[in-house]
Amino acid sequence: MKDAWDADGHVDEWEGTFSDEYLEPKFRDQRPTVVNADPDGTYFSWDIPGRGLFRVGSSPSSKGGVNADENIKLAQWRGSMESGEFRSAAARAAVLDAENTYLQVNYPTLLLAHPLTGDAALNQALTRSYNNWIADISNQDADRFKWVTVIDPSDPKAAAKEIERTKDMGSVGVMVFGVYENKAIDHPDFEPIWAAAQDTGLPLAVHPGRSAMALSDTYDDFAEHQFHFSVLMGFKRIMVSGILDRFPGVKVGFLETGCTWVDFMVEQTELVVHDAQFRAKLGATRAEHDALIAKGLPDMTPDEYIKAGRVFLGFEVNEAMLPYVIDRWGADCWVYASDIPHGHRVLDSPGYLMGRTDVPEEAKQKLLRDNVAKFYGLTITEEARVGGAS
Repeated sequence: MKDAWDADGHVDEWEGTFSDEYLEPKFRDQRPTVVNADPDGTYFSWDIPGRGLFRVGSSPSSKGGVNADENIKLAQWRGSMESGEFRSAAARAAVLDAENTYLQVNYPTLLLAHPLTGDAALNQALTRSYNNWIADISNQDADRFKWVTVIDPSDPKAAAKEIERTKDMGSVGVMVFGVYENKAIDHPDFEPIWAAAQDTGLPLAVHPGRSAMALSDTYDDFAEHQFHFSVLMGFKRIMVSGILDRFPGVKVGFLETGCTWVDFMVEQTELVVHDAQFRAKLGATRAEHDALIAKGLPDMTPDEYIKAGRVFLGFEVNEAMLPYVIDRWGADCWVYASDIPHGHRVLDSPGYLMGRTDVPEEAKQKLLRDNVAKFYGLTITEEARVGGAS
């Protein structure tokens, strides 16, 4: 497979992400620093003011230019330290070339946790620093490297301004979580974020994350395992709340959670809406039904939103259910992602998908490129056509 388009790659933040070049002067004495997390140098940790030692996945992966031992062992999946940390577009391009990938849209790693610190002003500054950095490196080869905006929704109006600022810097989307602490992404407080997405034309990408870090204080085990469930909760809330009707120009994507959950959550969503409608006819609603009805029940079913091109869904190239979900919802909503540089990914995943005989041949180009372009609003030029095909 030549020239796949990657809807969800990742970068490991490193010391340069929060350097003076990108972090505002007011916050430089509070910048996160990398420290040794164990005496053998197997892995490192961020030391973040207001949180202490903290790491997410493979971030940080180095300290002072020294690669962590675990990342050296995972080099086949990660590539070089310079590629994993996106120190240059050229370093990452070498990994993409080896896996027949033309274009990659990148997401963070450390900032898959929210908030990083209880200091709201610092947290917002760190997201701006990240956005400044990812834009700078991506622009070294803007045809091949795209990126999504990271926001801090604790101040939705400030988050909306960051969406507007980064759109002008080249962002192609906005990363959100399905839940932030005790509020779902459809909460009225977050409507400035939806409005900014509509005004800028940027899609909202619901990505897994540890987005309710307050849970760590009393429910540490659950806090650790909330990662993918935030996507499922976000899907349910978006599908039942009518928010897609209030913001008809916004596309949403649900990424890095595979495809096996979609059947279940579509059914659960339909049950919630049907129950509210049924009880309303009987005059037997409860408070939860009244709240849903007051917001405005959705105009369409999840199937209809998906088939209307409003909803895009991630998948894994090795999932057994992939042929079923393509048949169930069509081939136009599924977006390919590599998860580079994370160590659990399938190597040469475009080649893996192309080699599957149970996936319709006519669907493969849609999954590997066309749908990614549609979701992010990207133009497919002649030079970027998969395999040179028209």
